[in-house]
Formats: sequence, C-alpha cells, structure tokens
Amino acid sequence: MFCKTGELKKIMKASLKRCGLFVCNVNDHYLVYADDWGIYVNHVFASNKFKAAIMELIGDIPEPGECYHYTIDADKGLVSQTVMDVVEPYKSWMQAKDYGAITPIHLSAWLYEYIVVQRKSDYQFITVRRSLTSDVISSKELETASEHMPGRPSILDGKILYFKNESTIYWVHTEPCGRKVREVLFPLLNGISFFDPEWKREELDASNELEDDKMDEVSNEELNF
Repeated sequence: MFCKTGELKKIMKASLKRCGLFVCNVNDHYLVYADDWGIYVNHVFASNKFKAAIMELIGDIPEPGECYHYTIDADKGLVSQTVMDVVEPYKSWMQAKDYGAITPIHLSAWLYEYIVVQRKSDYQFITVRRSLTSDVISSKELETASEHMPGRPSILDGKILYFKNESTIYWVHTEPCGRKVREVLFPLLNGISFFDPEWKREELDASNELEDDKMDEVSNEELNF
C-alpha cells in the first residue's frame, strides 16, 4: 500500500468522531471509508501497522464478508451496526473515465490547506484537502518490489479522485475553496495546461501512466482486485 499508516490513523480517528467509520473485510480486501475518503487494500499487501491501527481504533478486524459502521455515542462509547450495502471501489474506479494532473499550487482556506488538481476533460481546476492526499500518499509505504506508486488520479463525476496501484485503491472527495478562488483565481489560470511535460512534481509524479492505459492496467492486475 502507498498510504502512510500514521496519517491514515489520524484520518480514521477524526472520521469516527465526526460522522462514523465503515470497516469491512470483503473480497479479500480490507475496506475502510467515511463520507469523504476511503481505502481498499488487498489482504496480501496490508501492513501489520495498518491492521494494528484498525484494531486500536475499533478493537477488532471484521471477519471475511463482514462490514460494520462504527460511531461514538453520547457517552463516548463505541457503537457498531452491521452494514449490507457497501461501496465498490474497484467498480467506481473503472467508471472514472476522466483523470487529473496534480498542480504545484497549494491553497490555504479556513482551517485547511488544499492541493489543486486540473481535470483533463475540461481543464478546469478542483481542490482536495492536502491532509487527505499529499500528506497521506508516500512511496516509503510500498510493501514489496512488485508495488509501484499510483499514476495520475482517475476522476469520477468530476469530484472524486481515485489513486490506484497493484494493491490499493485510495479515494478522496473534492471540496470547494470559496467564491474568490473559483471566480477570481482559477480564471487567471485559464490557458495553462498542467498536463504539459514541463510541469512535474516529485510526489504523485505526473509522468506515470495515463488514464488511457487503464485497460492495460486492469488486465495486469485483475487477480489482485
């Protein structure tokens, strides 16, 4: 997996307190998600640190086929409820036909810092919380030599970014940064294409495989998902 366990633990804890956390064991994958992010990891590649973080938070790991929604009640106790209808990250990733380029632009707005992503379909800009993306994704967390960093994020419905490699799908929802950013700043960027090879970042390197290669990737990885 390519996500920092320490950062994931922070996100999971915050989500549990705020809106609840889904924790599932389905299709030989661990599936953990909330309303604005999620991760889907093949059992073989899930690190012991990741599993320990789940157990520390909820006290256990669901058995194969089980899925629970955990919340905190008024007395600060942990409450679990069985869930039958869960998200399907691989199916959603397959449906994400658009993709994005991570730009070198960071924005501070209210309580958060955001990264800016340009969509290929219309070259418009969208923003995602840095604490859910750049702060989480790292090559240092790759478990084996057979794992690689994800390429450009796939985008579903213009607002959900999917980062995927051989073992893991990680997704995050976009968030608006305010009227001035949308109506003043972003129009000034019109005409700039961050898909140009000149624009590169060390992290989330835009020189990885394009979305057009997705079907090749599917054929190579279908055993993992």
